[in-house]
Amino acid sequence: MLKKKVAIVVMSGNILMDFAGPADVFHHANRLRNLYDILLVSPVAGAVISTGGIRIDFADLKDLDESIDTLLITGNDTQANFEEFYTWLTSAHSHIRRIGVIGVGMTILERSGLKPDRNFFHTRDGQLYTSGGVSSGIDLALAMVEEDCGRGVAADIARKLIFFYLNRPPYQVQFGNLVDTSALAISLKEKLAGRLHEQLDVGRLAEKMNMSSRNFTRVFTRQTDISPAKFIEKLRVEQARLYVEQSDEPLEEIALRCGLGGLVSMRRLFLRHLMVSPSDYRRFLKLQKYENCN
Repeated sequence: MLKKKVAIVVMSGNILMDFAGPADVFHHANRLRNLYDILLVSPVAGAVISTGGIRIDFADLKDLDESIDTLLITGNDTQANFEEFYTWLTSAHSHIRRIGVIGVGMTILERSGLKPDRNFFHTRDGQLYTSGGVSSGIDLALAMVEEDCGRGVAADIARKLIFFYLNRPPYQVQFGNLVDTSALAISLKEKLAGRLHEQLDVGRLAEKMNMSSRNFTRVFTRQTDISPAKFIEKLRVEQARLYVEQSDEPLEEIALRCGLGGLVSMRRLFLRHLMVSPSDYRRFLKLQKYENCN
């Protein structure tokens, strides 16, 4: 099978992890699928000095051809000017399936006339992928491997790299938006504080809001674009997630406290809404706490 060529373009002033991390992801993918031909190149022939003062020799940009499948651009020097590379990218981008930028690589895209949507961690805008740099560059590479090889392969690579993949940045970003913030939703959420373990059907919810069941369902769905039942499901998951974050309470007890029925049901709903299991999320938090203390 013809390998997909992955070219990682390294600019001056690079944070080592910005390019070494993604390169390692594709390297580990090759151990499982042997799918990628990985090249490290620089707009300037010869050595590039990382922010840590490490000198690394790279292939010349001129060695690239039009058979590139994935182009990753990393950079940390917003003042650098690589006109030859900008010109090359402007003409070559239409022949490349995916272009990803890590860190201030966004500036390089814009100087080449390409303007993707911006997002702090990583996002996709058609052909263009962007990430915030450092560990999110690894997440960006993992997302690309998932596209090519499936979630199982990407998760296996993440475990080998001692990273909690499971869409780590996305679920960190989206937690705050899990439950709707319309006035009716906020009011209902306040009335249900400490009562999520109760039986909460539409009749009970409508009663708490002093509305008929029919009118409550109609108004609530119009304001939030989700059904009352789906809102309660998300609210319970959000509260359970907070308990997992803020306490050492057993997961089974958290599931019951939040009305999720049990650990099996809680795990299924966490995976549905947060793309991570409760136990994996708790382990991730402990790992993060350990890293912050060292």
